Formats: sequence, structure tokens, C-alpha cells
Amino acid sequence: MFENPLYNIPLEKVLEALGSRRGREKNMWTSPMREETKASLHVDPVKNVWYDFGITRGGTNVDLVMMVKRCTKREAYRFLGRLVPEHQRTNAVAKPEDQRPSCYIKIVRDIQSSYLLQYLESRKIPAELARRYLKEIIIFDPSKNVHYTLLGIPNNAGGYAMRSPSGIKSTNKAGVTTINKEGKLSSKPSSSKVAVFEGIFDFLSWRVMQSSELPSCDVVILNSVNNLKKAAEYLNQHDGATCFLDNDAAGERCYQSIHDLMKGKDVIDMSDLYGDYKDISEMLERSRGYSANMTMTPRL
Repeated sequence: MFENPLYNIPLEKVLEALGSRRGREKNMWTSPMREETKASLHVDPVKNVWYDFGITRGGTNVDLVMMVKRCTKREAYRFLGRLVPEHQRTNAVAKPEDQRPSCYIKIVRDIQSSYLLQYLESRKIPAELARRYLKEIIIFDPSKNVHYTLLGIPNNAGGYAMRSPSGIKSTNKAGVTTINKEGKLSSKPSSSKVAVFEGIFDFLSWRVMQSSELPSCDVVILNSVNNLKKAAEYLNQHDGATCFLDNDAAGERCYQSIHDLMKGKDVIDMSDLYGDYKDISEMLERSRGYSANMTMTPRL
């Protein structure tokens, strides 16, 4: 599914390099993100993706290295490159585009898959709210002759930021997503304030907690903290920002960068609101009184 061949390095090899140990149950490993005696990280060797039940989060081998090492994607690539035998390294790190088939988007439609709807319900996101902002995207990987069904949100670069219930994250063109007060994708500000989110489920969780489909101010969904520079011009067109970023080192660095970027404007860190959780999305999942069946008002 991924163009960069480093993503194909088996997770078992990556986990060993990160100091993890195999668990007693099949495809289970101890998490490299904490000390534990009982294995809580599951590996899907076919898709080469992982899921950590301890933090309810998963992804690719690159995602895992970035989280454990708290490093950038480029630094994760370097780490993975060192796991490739010397005689294979050149081809593994840089293989010409025309020598390998790449996956592509085959279908973009309204969300209808029961697989995705069940996932949204588990995240306490009402289907109608999700359908307002997200699409069901079917990707075809010709190298494996496999289709993948993901949730995706359009971004300002003309692409989609996508993720699946198994934790896979992907994009066909990296970019941020900016939404106006009418709930529409727009690069033109519609208010003096802007709310900043790292991912799509953080934004949707915020709307659930506000019991409103439409935001009360402009919104930036970074789709990755690495995209912050792409949001800089848009952010600076506002008088202030309210940041709902992850409770981790990357989230802290991102908040500080926004604070510095907006040069003394009113920049608020909301992470204390969900201080006992990884992010606002996890707080919604674990809180009582919310469900995917709740009624949302058109506007707060």
C-alpha cells in the first residue's frame, strides 16, 4: 500500500531493534513505549501494521519508530534504513517510481460500509456528523491485488488524509484541512479565531462534546504535526488560536511553534482539559454520557 519500500520492513524486525519481546500469544509483543510484563501490542504480519491496546493506537513501522524515538519521519527512515542489509540498502531506500506499482484511490463515496460505521460507533462519533466531513475511500494496491477501505477527509492540497480502523494512516497528497463556520472546506477565514487539531477524530470529538455539527470558529486540522508550516499563513490571518493537540512531546512542540508563529496573539493550550488522556478523542471514547446515537444540533 505504501510507495516507500522502508514500510515493508517486517514489524517483527523493527520491534526487536526497539527492544521488544515476543508475547506468549500469537503475533503479540511487549510495547516498546513502556515497561510491561504482559504483551499488549498486536502485529498483523500480512498488512505489516500494529495496534497497541495499551494506548488504543496503531499504525505502520514508521509510525511506531516515530512514537518510540519521538523523532521526525525522516529520522525514522534513517533508523529503518539501518535495518536493511548493506547489499539491499540502495534499492530499499530509493527505488524508481516506474519499477513498482503504487496504490491509488479507486472510489470516493459517502460512508456506507458497516465496517466503518461500527468503527465510528466505537469512537462515539455519530454517522451523520462523520458524513458531513468525511468520505469512504477505497484504495487499490495492484502489487498485492488488494482493496482497502478507509475514512478520509479532503485537504487543501487537493488530496485526502486517510485512516482505517486497523490504524493505517495514509495520504495521496499531504496537506492541512481548513474548515469555515459553515462546515465547508475553505482557505479563506470566516472568523477572527481558529481552533487547531492534530487529526480528524480530535475535531469530530470536539463537535460531539459541543453537541453541534458546525464549529463556532474556523478550524485547522493539521492531519500531522509535520504539516504545521503549511498552515502558517492561514493561522496568522486570525487574532487567536485554541489548540487541541496531543498530550505528548510532539503536541507540546507543535503548540509552542504555533505560539511563536502567531507572535504574541492569544494562543490557548487546551490539553489540560483532557490531561488524563492522550488526546481529546480518547477522552470522548472513555467518557460517559456520549454515544454515536446522540442528536447533534446544526449549530452551537
